[in-house]
Amino acid sequence: MLLDFIPCSIQGFVKIIDKTTNEVVVDTHNDVLYGNISAALAHALIGGSNSFLYYMAFGNGAAYVGPTGIISYKPSLGGPTSLVKNPTANLYNTIYVKKLSNDATASVDYNQLSKAYIPSEDFSTNYEDIVIDVTLGYNEPPTAGSISQSLIDNSSFIGSTTSTNGASTSTSFVFNEIGLFSGSNNLFIGDVTQTTSDVQAFINQGVNFSNLAGTKSKLMLTHVVFHPVQKAANRSFEIIYTLRIQMGAN
Repeated sequence: MLLDFIPCSIQGFVKIIDKTTNEVVVDTHNDVLYGNISAALAHALIGGSNSFLYYMAFGNGAAYVGPTGIISYKPSLGGPTSLVKNPTANLYNTIYVKKLSNDATASVDYNQLSKAYIPSEDFSTNYEDIVIDVTLGYNEPPTAGSISQSLIDNSSFIGSTTSTNGASTSTSFVFNEIGLFSGSNNLFIGDVTQTTSDVQAFINQGVNFSNLAGTKSKLMLTHVVFHPVQKAANRSFEIIYTLRIQMGAN
């Protein structure tokens, strides 16, 4: 009997590790924006260069710490409510973005601190893992960038109960949401967002599958929400973000 359809599963797992202490500060799963990732996978299969994984974005708009210390979380933008394509999807409040190197940008090193790759092939499995490995170094974000970091991790971050469509003007790098984005690699100059204008340009950019030279494109693929984490000059974080694509899975 032929199957009318083949189940497909795309799972995401996120770990954030303090590289100084090796403490795992976040270990959770992410949600996929199903409609968007379906479009990106289809265009990538026919060679669409604007559908490759190119960005990891950090935001601070997904959690709020109340007066008594209780953390309230906003819903993920992915999961069952994301079956319809959402070409304008963004984090609740984007504060910092890093470019990812991949097989299409093998000549771009990015100091090997921001890369997307497939681990050694295992033909005995029915799934494929994509690993996105990103390091936030001690001196990151840059001092003159759009957002600054404290010398030590002593933030009094509270957060906001409302989201914004504009770039954050926060003076403390505290994040509680991460998203992966496909698109073109020309949304800002350099490897990371340096100015508020860079962040705003990233937020405002829509999707463009034309692949014409010089076109710009961005499409949100995943979203993960977690408790607030502060990036200060005395801390370096490694984010290990795994996407597992599996066909024939229940």
